[in-house]
Amino acid sequence: MAIFIAIGHIVGALIAFVTFSTGILMLARWEGERNQKFALQEMSLALGISVGELNNPEHESMVVHFAATKFSSELLRNRLSDLCGLVQTGWGWMGALIQVGILLGVIWYSVTDDISNTVHAWWITAVAFFFWISSALFALACKLLTGRFPGQARQARKMLAEVVEQRVVATDEAYIA
Repeated sequence: MAIFIAIGHIVGALIAFVTFSTGILMLARWEGERNQKFALQEMSLALGISVGELNNPEHESMVVHFAATKFSSELLRNRLSDLCGLVQTGWGWMGALIQVGILLGVIWYSVTDDISNTVHAWWITAVAFFFWISSALFALACKLLTGRFPGQARQARKMLAEVVEQRVVATDEAYIA
């Protein structure tokens, strides 16, 4: 009977962790969409163009220039945002490694020492919650200090590079034809 309780602890903790992680991913998707909408509205106001017109090819050069200026790596706040993004990514990886370490440790000590150690598998969800809360607080601090979320400037420059690359390819194809 004790083996079933032990398996129940490990499986239950993993189900709780997956459920928590799925909820966090859904929240992150919603937040990303909200932040993108906010950024488009901010750009629309700054350029005096409606949000729907931002994708219009005739406004493309103004939009690219605005974004390139705003997210330039020359600005200290953008560099700090990029640094915060790297720190947050490292923090996330460290949390994941700790969670895997806890799971492996619980399984190891349950098999080699005492099966009652499986109750400690619930720490995986607690650690995930701690890393999520601390990461969210860090993101808010970065937003307050830099006006950007962690890594936002780097992501914007990456998207700008893709837009410019597409424009160059389209120009080259038009020139060849």
